[in-house]
Amino acid sequence: MHIIGIMKLLKYIFVSLLTILFYQNLSAQTSFEGVITSRVTVGGVDFGKIIEKIDYNKPHIQDQFSSLYKNLPPQSLVKLQEVIQKNPMMGLVLVMTPPQATIYIKGKVVNLTARGLGYQIQHYHDEQLDQASIYTNSLIQPQNAVTSIYKPSEGYRELFGNGKYINLEHFQIQRLSKTAIVANYPCAIATYTPKNTIPSTNQNAGGLPIHKLVVYTNKDIPKGINFSHPYYLPENNGILRIDIYLDKGEEPTMVYEIVDIKKTMIGQNLLLPKKNDPTYVLKDPQYSMKVLGIMMQGMSLMQNDDDED
Repeated sequence: MHIIGIMKLLKYIFVSLLTILFYQNLSAQTSFEGVITSRVTVGGVDFGKIIEKIDYNKPHIQDQFSSLYKNLPPQSLVKLQEVIQKNPMMGLVLVMTPPQATIYIKGKVVNLTARGLGYQIQHYHDEQLDQASIYTNSLIQPQNAVTSIYKPSEGYRELFGNGKYINLEHFQIQRLSKTAIVANYPCAIATYTPKNTIPSTNQNAGGLPIHKLVVYTNKDIPKGINFSHPYYLPENNGILRIDIYLDKGEEPTMVYEIVDIKKTMIGQNLLLPKKNDPTYVLKDPQYSMKVLGIMMQGMSLMQNDDDED
């Protein structure tokens, strides 16, 4: 693959990664304190069930992944193959998106940890001190790590990138009268449908056209959890779930959802940021290449299965 193609691919992958770890303004509900767990499913399949079982302290990591993947229920394998056939980029998105995350919130301080295939991330955000950092390290070679820093006051468009920052002018929003329960919380439902059917105007940076988004919100949950989803959506309440339809199918292609919300006291030890030197700004090409190197290690774990399939 040419270096330009790699950089474009990295931009999409890393935008997806960062948006899953995005921290929005918490000022509307600063008293919330607790732990929130989120997950990502593709075609109804929870890829996190594989990720969490890989032991990087044992040898033959690739064999571990291959065995776990092949032991998925037959119906799950079929669903994954169908999704990837319809959207070839979904294979990469599946690998590069952390399928599970744990979010610690205490007032205006948020600390998110997530594990992907071959890597882990910590995203720290302190609105009051105007400090934020993203620490990414390899689980295959733990010494391989990189840190970026940014100021929340400078905005979040860089985190969302092209196509991820939903522009209301391009979408028709419908507020539904029905509600749904997500993580034991009642949620209002809204649908976001692109006004323009031309692919170039309603797709994200990875070339995946958005057919429809179904958004579930709850007024008692802080807006700060909205970073757990891949798109910026102009919602005033906490978003507990987004169903992402990339085609006209009856079932969503991907689902980003909160699966557990626990109000509890959070110790300072759970709110400490990880960093290593040197630190980079998000736009620095060196930072992008370092992240790419870490991600490619995880992608290599799937190589044999891709060849066999």
